[in-house]
This record gives sequence, C-alpha cells and structure tokens, in this order.
Amino acid sequence: MMHELNLVSGNRSVSAASLTPWLLLKQFDLPFNEISIDLFRDDAIEKLGWFSPSLKVPVLIHHDIKVWDAQPICEYLNESFLEGRGWPSHQKKRAAARSVCAELHGDFHSFKQQWPMQCHLRLVARTDAALDREIARLDSIMSCCRRKFGDGGDYLFGKFSIVDAFLAPFAITLDSHGAQLTAPAEEYCQLLLRNPHVQEWLYEAQLELNTVRFAKAG
Repeated sequence: MMHELNLVSGNRSVSAASLTPWLLLKQFDLPFNEISIDLFRDDAIEKLGWFSPSLKVPVLIHHDIKVWDAQPICEYLNESFLEGRGWPSHQKKRAAARSVCAELHGDFHSFKQQWPMQCHLRLVARTDAALDREIARLDSIMSCCRRKFGDGGDYLFGKFSIVDAFLAPFAITLDSHGAQLTAPAEEYCQLLLRNPHVQEWLYEAQLELNTVRFAKAG
C-alpha cells in the first residue's frame, strides 16, 4: 500500500533520531511507509544518498518535499497534518514544550556521546561530572514540567506531544543504564516505556539484535 508520507529511518536498536518522528507518526495514527536503512552496512552511505541530503536519518519525504532532521520533521508533520495538535493547545504550555524540545535536540552532548541509545542492552552506568549534570537536568525537566504543566493527561504536558516523542529515546537510555532518578521523573520514564508504540519499537529492536546475533553465530 502506498502512502503519501515516507519516513527514512535507521536501525531500531540505535537510531534515537529515527524513533522521534516515527513515534509521532504512530501516536497520531498518520499512515506512512517506512524505508529502513541498516546503518552498519558498507553501502549505507550510498543508500542514504538516494534519500537524504545530509546523508543521515531520519528523512521525511512528502511528494516532492524532503525534510531532514527530527525536529523540522516533527514541525512539518504538526503544521501539515496535525493542525497544531503536536503541541499543547495552551499558549504557556506550548511555549514551555517548544523550549524543552529545543533543549533536548540541541543540548545534552555528554549524555548523547557517553550514553547513546542502545535498546535492550543493560549497560554499566559510568558517569562523570558533565554527564551527572545532564542527567540531573533531564530529571528536573521531567519532574518540574510534569508538576507544572501535566494536568489533563499522563504525559509531560498532559496530552502526548512532540516533546514526549523527543524524550522517548532518553527514557530508553536512562532505563538501560539504571539511572537513579527522582520518583516523578522515574514514573514519567516508565510511562513512556509502557507506551504501546515504544513497546513496538523495542520489540522490533530485539528482533533486529537477534538477527545480528544469529548471523554472527552462523
């Protein structure tokens, strides 16, 4: 079946950037076709060249329009298909959600470098001062936003929004490293991990890892 939206994505097990728009599409029940590229293959760059001006994932293709990078993809989906429902409807909530999303996307360099998302691997939680500060900042974002803006639903700003899609890879990573969080932040992370679409992603990541292990064993 052909859909007007095509999402070019990377490996389920490691591509945090791909998870974000994929989750938004799934959560809002937007039909799309997924073009998955194995980023570990020798011909990955060649394949990406067909779709991605940046030679990175994710890329959204809508007819003759290409949008690359998770943040503008989510904004494009919000304005073109969701009639603004990707962000909270209340102006104060929306302003805070956009600010948090920009921070998640453009900051947390130590976290992303030292603790890249690796689904289903239980990892040793080694940290340094820079990483500790960023984990504390993530905890503060989750606990404070949930307390201040979480009325009207279970997610960070009540109803599911783009910022929840951006936080899903962080939640997976925090959980895989057994990070020590405050009770409100841990509760929110577990909510994201129980999301049925996140569960679907994690299930497919496990299948992907099992395939790699089987190939190595063979």
